[in-house]
Amino acid sequence: TRGMNRGMNGILLTAMATALAFGMAAWAKPPAASPDPVAGNPQSSVRVIIYQDLECPDCAQWHGVLESTILPKFGKQVAFEFRDFPLRQHRWSFNAAVLARYFDTLNVQVGLAWRDYCFTHQDELTPDNLINQAAAWAAPHGVSRAQIEQVFSRSDLFAEVTADLKRGTADHVQQTPT
Repeated sequence: TRGMNRGMNGILLTAMATALAFGMAAWAKPPAASPDPVAGNPQSSVRVIIYQDLECPDCAQWHGVLESTILPKFGKQVAFEFRDFPLRQHRWSFNAAVLARYFDTLNVQVGLAWRDYCFTHQDELTPDNLINQAAAWAAPHGVSRAQIEQVFSRSDLFAEVTADLKRGTADHVQQTPT
């Protein structure tokens, strides 16, 4: 797998370089602010849209490459915008995305950290323990279990995840990561 990861890194870096070359020429000014969380430079005129599923093993692998290789190299020049695309076969991903949207409302960095936690702890999360895991994770961020439980009564958060799903469908996303 080590050779596969090097090959994947090369492909991803080539794709990023291409996106940078075409993206810089395509936009004269940064796009309007988006409700979707952004890693890298949110003011960049170059935007990479990433549809992801927090329960997807391929997304977790991509996330690792993004964090370790792509962001350090291109993070000052590119905005990496994350959109939720929970797949039907993944049983806890939609609720984890709703939680991520809640954490985004507190602080985008907290929302991004929750996404990172999901990707690095996929094998520990289940539909039955997601709220407990989220509450334990969120406590150091000053979020109580009661606040976590209230997240699921907020239709605005469900609407944001659903809107991402609709945008992904319109963009012909069929798998994650895209």
